[in-house]
Amino acid sequence: MCALAFYFIRMPIDHWLSDYVGKNTNAFAFIRVLYAPLTEEPAKLWPILIPWIYRRITPQNYVRVAIAMGLGFGLGEAWTVAGFLAKNPDIAKYPWYMLTGFIGERVMVCFMHAGFTGAALHFIIVRRWLFAGTLCAMLLHFLGNLPIYLAQQDFLGFGKVAWQTILSLWVPICVLFMIVELAYFAYGTGWLLKLIGKTKCPECGTVYQRPLFCINLFIKCYERCPACKHWHLVDIWNRIKE
Repeated sequence: MCALAFYFIRMPIDHWLSDYVGKNTNAFAFIRVLYAPLTEEPAKLWPILIPWIYRRITPQNYVRVAIAMGLGFGLGEAWTVAGFLAKNPDIAKYPWYMLTGFIGERVMVCFMHAGFTGAALHFIIVRRWLFAGTLCAMLLHFLGNLPIYLAQQDFLGFGKVAWQTILSLWVPICVLFMIVELAYFAYGTGWLLKLIGKTKCPECGTVYQRPLFCINLFIKCYERCPACKHWHLVDIWNRIKE
């Protein structure tokens, strides 16, 4: 879907606008920021127009569907961008680990796509607002890409180094926000406690809510039972989910 949207929608629009507006204008640079939100979000969501797919998406499973659609599109986007890189012969001079920045960014973008789609399906499936869901996904996508345009224009005169720092922080912040959003849609207001889960004290047998902060030893946690007040080593995966 990413490649189809890029080559058959974005590229023709780009060629037309470059002749009509001009490549070196601020208006053209800003319009290009809108390409991805306006083309990629419908490209991800079009399968729900198929009746037998739409009927299988429910308020109980739409988050999982959004993750599948978003991650799938993100992988296709990574493949498309990798195709552009492969056309540059200079890339072949570098060992694979020099591309870890590209790999890390593409992985994070996959989660961002899942978050955009999750917001869209929340409105479409839960609230039955088709256009509001699509517009919400487009708006989130636009906000995710906006700092790129601001950096190109050196907005507020921060300078190139400052904007590079902002961009390096912006993507992880967006990824974290998308993960929190999906967790909220899936688990509600108490999503963090439900993700952590409950466990049983190995000494007194009391079932208690796992603490948010504890001494993490990778496979075990050293934490205090609120009933017997004793500290224990508890298996991280020894959780009792509601």
